[in-house]
Amino acid sequence: MENQQVWVRDPQEGFIIGKFVDMVDGDALIVPLDPKYAQRTCPLEEVYPAGEYTKDVEDNCALMYLNEATLLNNIRTRYFKDNIYTYVANILIAVNPYCEVKDLYSTETIKAYKGKSLGETPPHVFAIADKAFRDMKVLKQSQSIIVSGESGAGKTESTKYLLRYLCDLWGSTAGPIEQKILDANPVLEAFGNAKTKRNNNSSRFGKFMEVHFDSKCQVVGGYISHYLLEKSRVCLQSSDERNYHVFYMMCAGAPPELRAKLGITKPDDFQYLKNGCTQYFCNNESEKKVEGNSKKVMIKL
Repeated sequence: MENQQVWVRDPQEGFIIGKFVDMVDGDALIVPLDPKYAQRTCPLEEVYPAGEYTKDVEDNCALMYLNEATLLNNIRTRYFKDNIYTYVANILIAVNPYCEVKDLYSTETIKAYKGKSLGETPPHVFAIADKAFRDMKVLKQSQSIIVSGESGAGKTESTKYLLRYLCDLWGSTAGPIEQKILDANPVLEAFGNAKTKRNNNSSRFGKFMEVHFDSKCQVVGGYISHYLLEKSRVCLQSSDERNYHVFYMMCAGAPPELRAKLGITKPDDFQYLKNGCTQYFCNNESEKKVEGNSKKVMIKL
């Protein structure tokens, strides 16, 4: 094992690469490859073999040594190449890029995943959607896709792309039904999403979405149910969080007739909004449409 390249824990980087040199009082002596780090000793059970750490693989199961350190390094290496998706067998790991990756969800990309098996094309949320559709078609059984992760991880966006794939591609001959399913998302988000400390568009509820297909595999309907709604947010928010989007949307864009009928003014005038963040989130186009924008602080998107 001497001079073998290994990963060791680091409080800032998570793991750093180094060489195993010797054993000192039962612990491993590691010399980091990067000279900015000092040599260190650590318990042998916290030393992980590295393998070819400079190369990345599309499926973590293909790593020579599969452990906590090599998995993290592979995902991180791919992330900095704008490859935000990585498989672990038939599970897809997605890392939020916090920016737009060119052509990642284009119409051409959708077509490239139609009818392709997992592993035949690069890891992608479209591949998961396609597998679910084909399994439903072949096995004649309903399929489920579970989207899980921390706040801000990208669950809501992943769900949108799953729906878009199923409705835009496979359901394209079913008429306007699939568009209604896609159009329901912004309405759901208005009443169930809010700004939190970590995410400006955080889903504060769980949702179960169904897309119904007929015997010809065309979209014929859908059903959306939600649960665990964070009701306390309606009447109380911390200073840097907001109530649900719908209240600010009404304040920002309700037509004059509705504003007069409901007495809608600005967020700072309402007890259930003023104690939290009352800023709007606008782009250059939507800013021009906001009522009284000359008197309101806004955050550009």
